[in-house]
Amino acid sequence: MSELYTSYIETFLTGLADYARAEAVIDETREQEPTYVTISQHLDADGSPLIVALAASVDAFYSLASGYSGVSLDGMDELAVDAVGELFNVINGHFSSRMRAEGRAVSIIDPPRHHHGAAEPDACEFTCTVTSPIGLMTLIGAREEFVPAHTH
Repeated sequence: MSELYTSYIETFLTGLADYARAEAVIDETREQEPTYVTISQHLDADGSPLIVALAASVDAFYSLASGYSGVSLDGMDELAVDAVGELFNVINGHFSSRMRAEGRAVSIIDPPRHHHGAAEPDACEFTCTVTSPIGLMTLIGAREEFVPAHTH
């Protein structure tokens, strides 16, 4: 795995802990639970597209939304999608800043997209299972957008 992808995964895990109060680790021995929502965002990394995505189970999704917003959003789908999209945007902004501090050009190109259900790229740059007390998630990196266009 490239240094860029490793840095992204580290930044993502730190962002979950800092902004959603969710400690998490990578655990490739676990299988993903059924995906409730997939959220992606288009970044540019040193002149090349990098699409990062988070596929979350229903429990993980609502826990992330509630952890980030500070209030329970269980069952409030649109508000929860907005909260998790904003969390993802914040984490990706921190990744961009971290990479710029290291002399790499990383920019956010588009706002987050979401899709109810699983969405998988034809070719992954990386994929890893994220385990946390809040539930299981899959973190995905690709070179082409693979989530249908439902921006928020």
